[in-house]
Amino acid sequence: MSAARAGMDEPPPELPGASVAREAAHEPPPELAALQRALQASVSAPDAEAIAADARAWLARAGLEGPDLDAMAALPPRRLLLYRSLVRRGLTGAIRAGIPRTAARLGARFEADAARFLEAELPRSRYLRDVAFAFVAFAAPRWVEDPEVPAYLADLARHELAAFAAACAEPDEEEAVATGSPGATGSPGATGGPGATGGPDTPGAPAPGEALSLDRGVRFQRAAALARHEHAVHRLQGAESARDEPAREPTRLLVYRDPALDVRFLELTPLAAEILDRLLAGAALGDAVVQGCAALGHPVDGPVLESTAALLSDLAERGALLGPSRAPATGAPGAAPC
Repeated sequence: MSAARAGMDEPPPELPGASVAREAAHEPPPELAALQRALQASVSAPDAEAIAADARAWLARAGLEGPDLDAMAALPPRRLLLYRSLVRRGLTGAIRAGIPRTAARLGARFEADAARFLEAELPRSRYLRDVAFAFVAFAAPRWVEDPEVPAYLADLARHELAAFAAACAEPDEEEAVATGSPGATGSPGATGGPGATGGPDTPGAPAPGEALSLDRGVRFQRAAALARHEHAVHRLQGAESARDEPAREPTRLLVYRDPALDVRFLELTPLAAEILDRLLAGAALGDAVVQGCAALGHPVDGPVLESTAALLSDLAERGALLGPSRAPATGAPGAAPC
């Protein structure tokens, strides 16, 4: 059996990738590489009629030759077109699933924009959940420049993606314990967080209920992230059929998951956003406050410290803030002296 027939008898790949470097373990066998490129080209080809009109010539231009070309050309063109249709439909559906409200507001244009995206650059990730992110990165700049597209639409798409990313984030140990997920150990508020291992006896690990410290960072749940928009898209109605329009105003949001693992958004003041942005990046609490105030020309005074303490307390109650970060290890091999 030729490589071409063997390839056509296999189910289509979950996500045809663009021509990018892959790990050696993911590289196709040499005898299938040309076939894979041809199948990818069939998905991204803007004109399906060209394939149907002369499949052999089209496949030759796509790089097939020898027995593979003969085998593929002997198949009815509709088989290649069916493969193309199934993959494009699956990718378009994955995009719609990630930004359903944006897609609904685009109407018929959504399908056209998705087709342009697939023709310009096939997704590079192997995971369908990443396709919507690649699409928005491609389409959003074009929407902003197009007067026929509502000015807020790119913000709405990014807002939906922020919720999608938070929903897909792996649970932290504290979240797993609170929801009774299998394999959870310890108690809420103990230790864990991104990259953390071990329990309270682990050197540098914060003790349960340990207070925050100005010279240490803060641990947030994995789902927590900061989003900035030019429109208040978080106030839009949630139904896909809704067509209300948001106010045009700079908006800063913290996205996180509540104890029930539902995605939530918290609207932030400009100063709160500056401070949280730095904390999420790993800055020590004291540095985050000082630098956040400096960015807005605001003095570090009593009201700022009080409001920051209140904000962090609120985030802890919501489950978004998990506690202080791990203390720097002392005497660790290779550690630089202070």
